[in-house]
Amino acid sequence: MSTIISIVLGVVCIPCGLFLGLIPMKADQVTDKQSKASQMLCFVIALVFIGLLVAGRDLETWGIVIGLVIGFAIGKIPPLHAWALAKWPFLEPKKPTAVPKRVKKAKKK
Repeated sequence: MSTIISIVLGVVCIPCGLFLGLIPMKADQVTDKQSKASQMLCFVIALVFIGLLVAGRDLETWGIVIGLVIGFAIGKIPPLHAWALAKWPFLEPKKPTAVPKRVKKAKKK
């Protein structure tokens, strides 16, 4: 039974890791929606992980970790990453805001 639960958790965590791998890694490129979604996802995963860890279910916690790592690694494959950005606009990085150019002071004569 423990093996089945760990496999199910690993398979469920692969899309979670994939999502975390597809969103931008730099904080200034993450949109508000992406930030909220990733925080909520990580919070739920952490609750399940800590619950299983406290319950002494080591195999299931390893299933979660392995599923997240596999999903994250798949999300970082460049062709898949580019395809996902074209397919789902939610994953696109935040557009940089235009920084005002510095005005040079006029030289005194």
